[in-house]
Amino acid sequence: MELNLRILQNESNFKDLEKKIFRIVCKQAQEALKKLLVEIDQAIMENRDKDKFKLKDIKKRTIDTLFGEVTIERRYYQDSNDEFRFLLDEYLNLPANERQSPALKEIALDLVQELPYRKAADKIDNILETSASHTAIFNWVQREGAKLSKKAETKQLDFFRDGLIPDDKDGDRKEIEHLFVEADGIHIPLQNDDKDKGELKLGMSYQGWEKRHPMSDEYNLTGKKYYGGVFSSDEFWKETAAEMYEDYSFSDGSISVLCGDGANWITTGKEFIPEIKVRFLDEYHLNKKFFKKLGRSEFVPKLLDNIEENDIDKLRENLKKARQYRHKKKDKKKVDQLKKYLLKNWEFICDKKQKQNREDLGLPEEIRGLGAMESNIDKVLANRFKKRGMRWSRKGARNLAKIIIADRNDSLEKHLNKINWEFKTDDLRKAYNNVQKKYSRSESEVLRATMPALKGPKSGQDWVKGLKNISDPMTNNPII
Repeated sequence: MELNLRILQNESNFKDLEKKIFRIVCKQAQEALKKLLVEIDQAIMENRDKDKFKLKDIKKRTIDTLFGEVTIERRYYQDSNDEFRFLLDEYLNLPANERQSPALKEIALDLVQELPYRKAADKIDNILETSASHTAIFNWVQREGAKLSKKAETKQLDFFRDGLIPDDKDGDRKEIEHLFVEADGIHIPLQNDDKDKGELKLGMSYQGWEKRHPMSDEYNLTGKKYYGGVFSSDEFWKETAAEMYEDYSFSDGSISVLCGDGANWITTGKEFIPEIKVRFLDEYHLNKKFFKKLGRSEFVPKLLDNIEENDIDKLRENLKKARQYRHKKKDKKKVDQLKKYLLKNWEFICDKKQKQNREDLGLPEEIRGLGAMESNIDKVLANRFKKRGMRWSRKGARNLAKIIIADRNDSLEKHLNKINWEFKTDDLRKAYNNVQKKYSRSESEVLRATMPALKGPKSGQDWVKGLKNISDPMTNNPII
């Protein structure tokens, strides 16, 4: 009761009370972790090979955790090879130059996918009882993003240079009938570069569509996965192909569809992934081009009919009329640009529109979702890279993009688990158990322990009744 009154003192609203309690809990967590690490260090010291490890001194180390700074004093030793070692750091696998805990880094890498580095650092400082500088977060992104980039580079070199099909280590490779592949890019401002802008490329594959629920008219993509986060088109397709052959088994009858805007780099995907049998121009970019060049002109539905009927001559005729209808030079130029675009991509446009062509390829009768890349590239990359007035280095953009894509593919956590400071469990358990045997009562003694207060003169008080509720009423022994 007295503690509760002290907590309430000087607090007039729930928000301040909540924050005060949170600070108290974090402080207790700091003390608990500190006490545990000190006990482990003590156990290691008492259980060590004293001929091999000579105790030399005690030194401090601070770790930033989710609940604040934890500073401990741990022992260091000189071994038989005259090398100085912190055995606690080795048993707990604490990297020598790392101050921030793995959990804190994971939260920072999650925040920075949506927020600039400084704002991510501010969020950590405002929400948690700890801090991380924007420079530290930037460095984490560069380090982990570079590891992901290196892994992707190794896969594509194994595949294209050495002809090695990626191993199906977990038996998860799927044999598929159809794979739909979409690609697009966003132009982002560059700094310290020969060019003002660069195109950051993103790919997406999926196996089909399914209704959100049985009565829904809306569909979700199935088996969706993202690729890329690089600037070079060759690098993009090599990495994408290596990933696809790791994930999927393509039979002789497999048909893959490539969809995107009219960019040449997208079409080159067929050179890297032979299973891509057909290239479509997605309707989003087609409709966007019509609206941009002709607005709400009466010629738009006529041109769309020409495409539906695969009548290129009629299309040319209507484009000629549309040009004559315009009086301003700049408007005539827009029609010329539309004509060039349509004729250049005529095959890709009509392949998608022609039902017979889809049937010949064995594709689903109604192809849904082609053109979904535009909304996905906004969610995955554009919102972070384009809309805040920032400039990027190619390396910095690539590394952050790799982090974001890995997270969207649910593989980032698996990657980060490799830097979780995994304990040397066997050595640690051995050291700790030996000390427990030395200082602890035997298990039988613990089981025979009783709580005298449960039957004493205060047995009727509320706090004693509470103890009774968490103890075994038959034996009067705690259930632990």
